[in-house]
Amino acid sequence: MSYVTETGIPFIEEEEAPDETAHIYEETKREMQSPFVPNIIKVMANSPAALTSYWNAISAFYQHTVLPESLIAMLFYTVAHANNCEYCSAGHELTCRTLGIDEEMLNALVRDIGNVSPERIRAIMEFAVKAARYPKDLTGEDYDVVRAQGIANAEIVEILYVVAMGNMGDTLADALKVEVDSMTAEALGRS
Repeated sequence: MSYVTETGIPFIEEEEAPDETAHIYEETKREMQSPFVPNIIKVMANSPAALTSYWNAISAFYQHTVLPESLIAMLFYTVAHANNCEYCSAGHELTCRTLGIDEEMLNALVRDIGNVSPERIRAIMEFAVKAARYPKDLTGEDYDVVRAQGIANAEIVEILYVVAMGNMGDTLADALKVEVDSMTAEALGRS
């Protein structure tokens, strides 16, 4: 059995997983179209309640959202970077790349949101970063800016939900001291 070095919490590997956990592992790989179970999932499996709740929230959201998958990926990536979460940044960057988001956009999302184009995406990302970092500082004007880009109330709520899920994932990954998955690092050329 292997452990997270800094916390001593074990990774529950696929061959060790009880039935309920093994089912979530299979769903995770299928839904994420991944050949491996991410480290965060293997660490969270130490608590079947936490893992089940976490996975059910993510999968239910993806089944019902009106937001495009590429926008969700960019939101997660931008929030993870704003929160300095190395684990989530790497995973979400890989997702963005897999979805065809180009290098110019990826760089702008994390280095200069003011230069993100089109304006609609820029407004959403600025709103999301403010919500992630300083949610109490959001004003009516912030909402007006995204609404001026044609963003409906349902989309605003979903953007904020993605931000909240991103913050939760970042907190879990950082607090549990989960290292970037080796396959993710390799795919990004960081191994």
